[in-house]
Amino acid sequence: MLLFTQKKVDLMEIFKGIFTVNGFRAIFLEELKAVAISDLQLGEELYLAEQGIFVPQVQLKEMKEDLEKIFELTKAKRIIINGDLKHEFGGASQQEWREVKDLIGFLKKKVKEIILVRGNHDNYLLNIISKLGIKLFQPFFFSKGILFAHGHKKVDFPKEMKVLIIGHEQPALVLRKGFDRIKVPCLLYGKTKNKKNFICLPAFSPLASGVEINLVSKEELLSPILKEEVDFENLSVIALDKETGALDFGKIKDLQILNY
Repeated sequence: MLLFTQKKVDLMEIFKGIFTVNGFRAIFLEELKAVAISDLQLGEELYLAEQGIFVPQVQLKEMKEDLEKIFELTKAKRIIINGDLKHEFGGASQQEWREVKDLIGFLKKKVKEIILVRGNHDNYLLNIISKLGIKLFQPFFFSKGILFAHGHKKVDFPKEMKVLIIGHEQPALVLRKGFDRIKVPCLLYGKTKNKKNFICLPAFSPLASGVEINLVSKEELLSPILKEEVDFENLSVIALDKETGALDFGKIKDLQILNY
């Protein structure tokens, strides 16, 4: 349970036709009839094991369970994975090959279209998905004024762009009360410097530790888009928790007082 009491909002309209999906780390885009997620990091358990950190290999199972519920709620016809489907920077591990095939097979039974945007971890991903009949979009996917870019590098935005959606940063909010401390994945939203609507998605991976957005400086951010294209401290924060729901915490600049 979260340490700070806020108003619970299960279905929140972020911008016109773009909604949170209860407390899941995803959004629903009404006009595209699409669910969008980012940073699944498939194969991370094997990477951690190689570093001497052993965690149960349940990440894919948990993500499929969440997707099942998300599709039930939204009736989405397509899914957009906005980068970092896999974890390893180099060639795909056996676990990544197996889990990517498993997930794509699962998604093909749920939606009519799977859209993959290349992220910085997605080296060699084309070798896998080309055999599965899936196209990889790079440097971005653009449809009906909405641009999906992973966020690890700057891109040239089309003049017709109305909404920019990125991942990569894996934002999380740190809440403290006394000696208690909790970190919750969150979604960031606001405006770009050229007045376009902006969203930064949380990591969909349940293993993601997340960048502590109310404790880091702008210079410490990972994404050049967050550093240069938006006024970071004026972005708004929606904490996402599957048990509690979607919780609106206001702007980042007002949350930095929690760093005590």
